[in-house]
Order: sequence, then structure tokens, then C-alpha cells
Amino acid sequence: MNDTLQMPADASAALYFLPGQYLFADLKESSVSLKALSSDQVARAFRKVHTDTGWLGRRVLRYREAPEGNAILSYEPAAVRRITVAFSDKGVVEISVSLPPLILLGKGREYYLWAAASSHVSANTKLAVAPLPNVSSGKICFGKNEIPETHPSTLSEVWKLIFDTPFNADHASDRCLSEPKDVRELLWKLAADKVKKYPKSELLLTSSTIDDAWETFVEQRRYDSRF
Repeated sequence: MNDTLQMPADASAALYFLPGQYLFADLKESSVSLKALSSDQVARAFRKVHTDTGWLGRRVLRYREAPEGNAILSYEPAAVRRITVAFSDKGVVEISVSLPPLILLGKGREYYLWAAASSHVSANTKLAVAPLPNVSSGKICFGKNEIPETHPSTLSEVWKLIFDTPFNADHASDRCLSEPKDVRELLWKLAADKVKKYPKSELLLTSSTIDDAWETFVEQRRYDSRF
């Protein structure tokens, strides 16, 4: 070992890579304890490792890497957005429509979408039904589009898919207050009237928070019938 390499003062253990084997050094003992490990033992140990950022700032709220699939929480602030909507009478049209803050949760290749009434988004933010079709119990249906694995580097691609994929009649009911049969009608009216801010009165609020969603879909610590 290079004599100039200094062991970190707060290190409690070390792993040495030797030809054909590994040595685990327990530095917590009064004298260093060494244990030989096979590559399989090392692999099993690292498969149990989870990384979790905790709650972060704007846009990326939380990110976690785990063997069962990465998970991410992100949001887009309220804005007028260009989306494509498929109507039975109007055909496939592009509209510019005001949308509320949107909350995205991804795990593996599955993604969930909700809205929020507040522009300040945190773990305790109450979720609302996303006022968009193609979202069933929060889970997004992307049709035949190829969905990327959850990772910060693919986040912009997922958001682009959400806004670019045509919204059709699937799961279009019970997404807003004034048009319970088909939220596309509300989206059309908001676009035609050039409404600059999505009306909060149209949101269907739930009693679930962003943290509840993370606990249910990512941690799987409980079954939450509200989702």
C-alpha cells in the first residue's frame, strides 16, 4: 500500500482488493481484525446497500438507489404548457393550457402523477388528482412508449413523455370538479379562454401527502387504500 495514503480518521472499516480475494478490516477493534471474503460475499453485502438522499430542494425532491429499483420524487411548478389531446370530435390537437403544480413519483419503470394546490411543495404537501387523462389511481399509462428506468439523468425525458404523449379518453373521468365525465373538456375550455392559472377550485384534493405516497410505493411499509 502507498505509504502516503492516509486512512480517514472516522473510518470504521476498510475493504482491500487482493489478487483472487478481498480482505475486510474491522478498524473498530483495539487491534485491526482482518477477514478474508470471496467475491460472492462482497457482492451480497453490496446488494443490501441502499442510498437515499432524503428530502431535497426544488424539482428533485428525493432520490433513492436500491436493488429493487431506483425511486425518485420530482415536481413541475404551475405553468401554461403545450400538450396534445385526442378528442373524438376534434381529432388530435395541440393546446396551450394552464396546469397546477404536478408531482411525479417514479420507481423502476413505473411512474405516478398527482397535482398539488400549493406552489410550496414538501413532504407534507397534500396530493390532488392530476387533471389529466391516462392516469389511473396515480399510475401513468404511457401507451406503447418505451419508458426509461428511474434515474435523475432520465427525469427530463420522462417529463417530456408526459407532456408530449397524446392524452386520450382513457381514465378521463373523475379528474376535476366541473367536468367529472371528461377532464379533456375542461382542458379545452381553459385553453380556449387563455386562462393563465389553473383554478384551484377544480382540483380534487385527497387526504394523502407526498410522504404517504413514498411510504406506500417506495418503502412499501404499509398498504394505503387511498391510492
